[in-house]
Formats: sequence, C-alpha cells, structure tokens
Amino acid sequence: MTDRTTKTAFLDILRDRRASYTFLSRVYREELSSALLSELANDEASTLQEDTISEGHGILQEFARRLKGSDLKKVETELAAEYASLFLSAGRHPVFPYESVYTSEERLVMQEARDEVLSEYREEGLDRIEEFNEPEDHIAIELEFMSYLCQNTIESMEKGDKEGTLAYLKKQKDFLEKHLMVWAPDFCEDLEQATESDFYKGVAKVTKDYLGLEEETISELIDEIQR
Repeated sequence: MTDRTTKTAFLDILRDRRASYTFLSRVYREELSSALLSELANDEASTLQEDTISEGHGILQEFARRLKGSDLKKVETELAAEYASLFLSAGRHPVFPYESVYTSEERLVMQEARDEVLSEYREEGLDRIEEFNEPEDHIAIELEFMSYLCQNTIESMEKGDKEGTLAYLKKQKDFLEKHLMVWAPDFCEDLEQATESDFYKGVAKVTKDYLGLEEETISELIDEIQR
C-alpha cells in the first residue's frame, strides 16, 4: 500500500472501528452518565461508522433525538435502574455478559473462556483493570480489547510497519472469531428480549449487526495490506 490517499482511507477506517468498539465497551461497562447522555443528545458521541447504519442504529438515533430537552438526570436514573436490572441481576430477567456463561456446559462464570481471554490479554502485556471488578470475559472487556488492537494497528500503520499492521489485523480477526462471535450474538438476542429500554434494545441490535459486519471488514483490510 503506497498510495497516500489509500493509506489515509485505511487509517480512517481503523479509527472509526476503534471508536465503535470504545463506544460499545463503554455502554456495557457501566451505567450511562448524564455527561454521556448530553454527548448523545448533541450528536457528539461516536457510535458506528456510517456504512453500518441499521435498525439498531436508527433506534439509538431516535433515542438521542428524544434526549434533547429532556431531564437528563431523570433519564440517567432510569437507565441506571435498567442497567442494574439487566446486568447486575437486580431484575426478574437478568442477562449475563460473560463469555463463560454462554460457552460452558454449566453456564457459569469464570470458566475456560475467561482463562483463554486472560491469556490473550497478558500476551499483549495487559493487566487486570482493578476498578472494574468483573471477570475478564465480560463483554465490555472483550470489546475494549478489540479497541486496543485497533489502536495498535493504527500506530503500526502510521509508522509504516506493514508486518506489524498485518499482525494486529490478524489478531483482531482471530479474537473476533474465537471469542466474540462465538457468544455475543446470542447474548445480544437475550438482551434485546429482556430489556424494556429503547437504548439497550438499540445497543443490542447494533452490537450484533456490527460484529457480524466486522468479520468481512477485517478480512478486506487484511487483503488490502497483503496486496
């Protein structure tokens, strides 16, 4: 890849993907703050790259439009209650955002999947995030790891390191196929059925659709680098 325009476009795609993973990780990791709600209301938050607009994206766009003129503190409280109901087992229909629950016969946390992803994080020199007291196969952490790999890909590309860029793209593809795509689509369907919130319904749809598109996107980026 020697054409400057092509390199710039390639980097733009990588940055959009990093932002998408960061956004999704953020909304699964904790309750939405009034600051993030304000960003959404003003269309300042980066969600997903434009070519992935879907039903879920439309739901989130409509949610953001309704935020304008709303009492954001009230919305924050309502969404915090929904987050606790869904992800902290405070409601009647909780969903469990852990790969182990979806891939182990016992449907328990802290199973083989957790050990596998932890090993991959450590290969990259990453330690446990102490302030986030959840197993390492939590969906927020797996999505954050994809954002981290995207960032490393960007840095390799900016340095002109073709081998490093290709290696990180292959790591993304491998992690997506071995982990996220194995369980996240089922988790998203469960979330969509369990939630009473348009926000989390939209997030569930967006996550499932986005990860499905990512398989093709990463393969295309790898092909482009190998030309």
